[in-house]
Amino acid sequence: MEYEIKLRESGNYTELEIQEKTGDNMLMNCLDTLVPIIERRIKTHHKDYSLPLLAEYWEEVLHRSLGEIGINTTWTPTRSHAVGEDMRIEGVTRSRISCKSGQITNNREHGQRVKFNGGRSTSHETLGDKIEHFCGDHDDYYFLLAKTKNFNKTYKLIIFESHMCRVDQLQWDDTPSGKQWKGRGPFEAVISKSMSAQLWTTFPLSLTENIHDIDCREQFIP
Repeated sequence: MEYEIKLRESGNYTELEIQEKTGDNMLMNCLDTLVPIIERRIKTHHKDYSLPLLAEYWEEVLHRSLGEIGINTTWTPTRSHAVGEDMRIEGVTRSRISCKSGQITNNREHGQRVKFNGGRSTSHETLGDKIEHFCGDHDDYYFLLAKTKNFNKTYKLIIFESHMCRVDQLQWDDTPSGKQWKGRGPFEAVISKSMSAQLWTTFPLSLTENIHDIDCREQFIP
């Protein structure tokens, strides 16, 4: 793998450190190198654009950032809407990445949280069926590029393993309006009863240590 070759050529790592950085937990072990590259690419985007980086553009920034450190992914510019996985690292197990945007909110009890959308569950009839569907083996990691509701030209890059927000660990009930199911526990989630039956998850930032602030305010040219 090109990433492993670059680590060896740098002369900065022992053989044990190289093996740790290129094992099944490669994604988490390369963040110190990866995050500054992601930040640089996002800031480059904002030299020309005022609107936030979203969707497939965020996916491509991550794909190209990984490529820059010698990690090849399966991402292609096809606007795929597959459940969960947006890309994976070639040749590495447990490396499926789901790229999401997210909205930062503040909560008196839980502090800062990030709200993000999941898949739809229209074809699954009961609440139990929907929860089982959302807990399927779809991805391994979330890479969230989150921002405030009123975009202030800053982001939080939030990274965590997918199992941390499995919705089968929540207690589910109908909301008073009857229009949603709501799950409560270490985090919160809702499933709408509308046509899309979409999942929305609200995840406390205190549950992960991998949070990186990206400030693009100086990049904007009037």
